[in-house]
Amino acid sequence: MGIKVLLCGMGGYGENYVKEYLSRDVLGSSLVAIADPFASKSSLYEEVLNRNIPIYASPEEFFATNKVDLTIISSPIHTHFTYTMLALDNGSNVLTEKPVCFDEAQIDLMEQKSRKTGLFVAVGYQLCFSHDVLAIKKDILSGLYGKPIRFKTIRLMRRNDIYYSRSNWAGALLCHGEKVFDSPFTNACAHQYQNMVFLLGKAMDESTSSIKCEGALIRVRPNITNCDTAILKLTTEDGIELYYYASHAVDEVRVGAFSLYEFDGGYIEEVDKGFVGHLADGRVIDYSSIDKGERLEKLWEVIRCIEEKRTPVCTLKTSREHTHGVLLAQEMGVKDMSNLALAKKDDKDSTYYTLPNLGKALLEAYNSWSIDLNII
Repeated sequence: MGIKVLLCGMGGYGENYVKEYLSRDVLGSSLVAIADPFASKSSLYEEVLNRNIPIYASPEEFFATNKVDLTIISSPIHTHFTYTMLALDNGSNVLTEKPVCFDEAQIDLMEQKSRKTGLFVAVGYQLCFSHDVLAIKKDILSGLYGKPIRFKTIRLMRRNDIYYSRSNWAGALLCHGEKVFDSPFTNACAHQYQNMVFLLGKAMDESTSSIKCEGALIRVRPNITNCDTAILKLTTEDGIELYYYASHAVDEVRVGAFSLYEFDGGYIEEVDKGFVGHLADGRVIDYSSIDKGERLEKLWEVIRCIEEKRTPVCTLKTSREHTHGVLLAQEMGVKDMSNLALAKKDDKDSTYYTLPNLGKALLEAYNSWSIDLNII
């Protein structure tokens, strides 16, 4: 059967893993079971049953009588720590979806358990597995672009009532007593921040650490407890400024991701087609021409890592700086602007909330490397 895989959570993003296994041979590995108490709500439920893939109410129930080589954790954020520790205790490597958690003491415990068992915990930040991004990082580490100066990124993704009603943790600070800090910064647009700290890491499996955060987390949508908009400047331990802009509360359906990474020997920009490097001597490197890998490259890579007895690039060590950055930002608190929000209907007749010209103001701030939000 090759590598045996358990999937925890087949709803939401977890459906991508189910579809991959239902439609393809993933390097000879097998999805041998799913653990999800709400599996019957998935549109793929009947097909899973028809393929004779057993469904368990919980990973605890599965591990009581079974073993696997890999546990994929695509369940809600507040379950990640418990399920990761359970999988490691039962001899399984882990691929957990991001964010892992928002308790650095829990990350310490998971890292300790990983070292003790000799098993890895990979974290599913797609860009950290993408071949074009890995090529960029190798060039940065080689000194091709010189010393990094400042980075910025923006991604705007409008979200409506349907999005926020999909779970009891959407837009929340806490869920079942665990910190989830759900927002574009921590979840849907997390990849853009993680990519900045990842590219600045001193080795392929490291990320840089931020030590200071300025700007604002803003709540536009009523009836959520965390933010839906972020305009931030984080400063790394090496003094590099990271500018980050994201929002779910804009009129625009989607803007970006756009990024600009400045060095003293050139710059790298992310445009519609992908990443392009520009060197001071006039050379241009089109990273967008590089094959990024499989659609779920993170899954394929962790399977290869198990087979080849090596560790993926993106693990708890690599990804914990996203957690750290979020915690720095959350210490500032959330600025509530929901009293100024405009309620609008989208093409699905679902309500979204925005502030006048918010998307335009965020783009202007991005273009000017500013954390001042001028809403007219």
